[in-house]
Amino acid sequence: MKKFKILLITLSIFLFSFSYAILKFEKKITILNRENFNESLEKNINKIFPKICEKRVFEVNLSKNLIYFFENCKLKEIMSIAYQAPEGKWYQTPTGYFRIGIKKEKHISSLFPVYMNYAVQMYEDFFIHEIPIYLNGARVTSNFSGGCIRLETENAKKFFKLAQPGDLVISYKELNTNKFKKYFHPPVDLSQFFIRQRFNNPIRVKWENAKNTENRKHDYIQHAGVDLTPNPDAKDLNAYSIFDGKIVKIIKNGEEDHGLGNSVIIEFDNKLCDFEKDLCKKFNKIYALYAHLESINPDLKENLFIKKGEIIGKVGATGYGCNYWRIGDDGCNKTSPLDTHLHLEIKTSPVLESPLPASCFVNGSYKNCFGYTPDNPENYGYINPINFLFQLNK
Repeated sequence: MKKFKILLITLSIFLFSFSYAILKFEKKITILNRENFNESLEKNINKIFPKICEKRVFEVNLSKNLIYFFENCKLKEIMSIAYQAPEGKWYQTPTGYFRIGIKKEKHISSLFPVYMNYAVQMYEDFFIHEIPIYLNGARVTSNFSGGCIRLETENAKKFFKLAQPGDLVISYKELNTNKFKKYFHPPVDLSQFFIRQRFNNPIRVKWENAKNTENRKHDYIQHAGVDLTPNPDAKDLNAYSIFDGKIVKIIKNGEEDHGLGNSVIIEFDNKLCDFEKDLCKKFNKIYALYAHLESINPDLKENLFIKKGEIIGKVGATGYGCNYWRIGDDGCNKTSPLDTHLHLEIKTSPVLESPLPASCFVNGSYKNCFGYTPDNPENYGYINPINFLFQLNK
């Protein structure tokens, strides 16, 4: 018993120290009180619509730290997020399309000695739950979250009661929260798209370390680009050249596209170094990869010059010779809705795969990495497209 108490104290100290060390990365907002909540709901009920219309949909807006609940395509609830995980870590709060999994009103964390009550599984190891409580009953005061989304007690209870297994969850970020660098052209119409899957997003591919928290990250691969998805009412579905450059490679869907479908790789002109001096000192050349295009502008030819703002093609869901990528189960013969988006990579080599050698566990075996890396993509010759294109708020 004494050894257990010592272990518990040690773990608690570790959690506090670890939390404090990354506190500066965290985001926090104040919980909406009932009066403000009713006002906010009334004000937005006819202005906010779901990105996908199903019977029950939860949208997790990580830019505004809000959760929207829609029923039969109508906004019913707005809940504020207390904390989310730090962006840029392997355990950052995942973005994408998910389904509500298990629910546990009383739940002990698999990572730390704390209760995570009113826990609702969003994706694999990532839950939405109440701000944790130590086993001795004291509330955790740190802002740190190991990937999960924390809610104040009132909202945690409300979310737990509302959420049903199988409900659709759309976790995303907005594109218009930072200032776009004026020397680039947006890859898409920023007002009509959102970030459906961000850079370094965790994707689980195996379950070998389900009981080994220290090595849990090895069960995941990381997204090497950013997926930009059109809103339901988007009119402009074009993908545009970010900067002047040369078309070095055009890949047709089904022609060894490795799941990236219709793709175009552009080598940025040396004029980029007038604006991005630090990157040019670090890398000899920088390239942009546009993938999953529905169609490619027929005027584009390899080795031809392209100006920033020129149309590259239309965003799509192509891969493996068909419209492979779906909202739900992927596949050429699947009937679920298309996952239409632009997969954009900024990288240091004009290749489909990882610029630096990398092996990813995909579909039961290890192979070259396309669109993903074993850990942080910046270790394999990728650049975060959002950091590249935007002047980030400090």
